[in-house]
Amino acid sequence: MRIPLLIGSILLLAACAGASPRPYSDEGVAGRWQGVLLRNGLRAPMAVELSAQDRDWRGRFSAGDNSVPLQDLRVTTNSVHFELPGEGTFEGAVAGDSMAGSISGGATGSFALKRDPGEAPWTIYLFGP
Repeated sequence: MRIPLLIGSILLLAACAGASPRPYSDEGVAGRWQGVLLRNGLRAPMAVELSAQDRDWRGRFSAGDNSVPLQDLRVTTNSVHFELPGEGTFEGAVAGDSMAGSISGGATGSFALKRDPGEAPWTIYLFGP
């Protein structure tokens, strides 16, 4: 009676050990980022939307009513690189919910973004809070 229980416990522990979480990946960079672009002493609001399917990254840059796709987009766990035709090359460092970096080519500058948390998820209470 004890041997089947012992074998069952060992199998359960082995199954749980194999279900460890994945290490942090660059997919944590995906989402909407909002902030400011600083060029020639002028600040302009901007947003970047990043999404990944497997290892294929796509993105859009938005400023005002304009939205254009990002080109040559490369993402790692702590950095982002993309180009905008006529605007330059953006190199940014990611730290948690912040992204900041520089712009080269054309008019140089810098940018600082924060992750947009989106709408807070609803909490459903069965019998009130």
